[in-house]
Amino acid sequence: MQYLTNAFFGRFIRALARLFQGSRFLHKQGGLGYWLNLLYEKYRPRLRQSFDTLAQGLYNRPSLAGEHHISLLLRLPLHETQILLAKNRLHNSRFEHRRTTVDDKTIVRRYCRAFQLPQREDYLELVRSDGRSRIIASFHCGDFLYGSARLFELDAATRRKYVLSLNKSTPACYANLLAGFGPAAPGAECELLLSDSTSSTLSQLLRAGNTSLLLFCDLPPGLTEVTRIRFLNRYAWFSVGPAILALTNSVPLLPLINYFDGKVSHVSLGRQLEPMLIGSETLRQGANRLTQELVSLFEAVFLKYPEQWRFVSLLPLYFSKPNRGSAEPIHS
Repeated sequence: MQYLTNAFFGRFIRALARLFQGSRFLHKQGGLGYWLNLLYEKYRPRLRQSFDTLAQGLYNRPSLAGEHHISLLLRLPLHETQILLAKNRLHNSRFEHRRTTVDDKTIVRRYCRAFQLPQREDYLELVRSDGRSRIIASFHCGDFLYGSARLFELDAATRRKYVLSLNKSTPACYANLLAGFGPAAPGAECELLLSDSTSSTLSQLLRAGNTSLLLFCDLPPGLTEVTRIRFLNRYAWFSVGPAILALTNSVPLLPLINYFDGKVSHVSLGRQLEPMLIGSETLRQGANRLTQELVSLFEAVFLKYPEQWRFVSLLPLYFSKPNRGSAEPIHS
């Protein structure tokens, strides 16, 4: 009976929220629609078992055991963790809407132009003075889709751009990007799929020169090769692929992180990391060191805005290495 009551309450709140739902392209968080959706996310029914697919992890409420585990990892009381996870599900849903639904061009353009890039001139000077190919090492944080497009538009006419994606972007996504950034917007020709790409094909692109390749360093373990590094005062498993690709192809890594501070969306760049081994380091040791630098930079942002990390509901996976040759715990 309680489940039926909760289900009815959830449907009522969700229907009410839709009446007041504005565009997901509005930067400002707030308004009655936002808070009603957040209320729905907070009290929606939990899953009774662990996630089977990546989509479940992004949009469904974890089991109670899962919420407890995440609470322990974040060192937060359970009720605070539940609110954080509710905000994360809403954040992911708003992101997905911006990726799959064509919106008013004026609103989209205003949204895209509002991204702040304080290091704009530094970046332009970097690409002018250093024409090497480089790997843009990013994370699924904030609105990473439109944030990375904001960076890529700066030198769209002078460099080749590629993005390695987990899932193929929709025509609606490219329509919104075109509305927001005009002819400088990245198009479908820039997108490479993780499932179709190998290290050798990526190496060929980088070795051609004058190329920027956007890779993500935080895919859930089981989807890419991982290495063990420090994260949240524990050892965790993060993708080592970007660092290995940089070292084996002698191209630098440029960290990129997006986040929303409550008023403005930021596109933040870290210092460029050179593809060099130190002393007697092996390739693996050097890759581990570079990966640690990248994740430490991400960790500082994550601790301030944990609800904006796309995969926060999958956090326990990062502290348990997938068994080699076993089935992936989360399927894309």
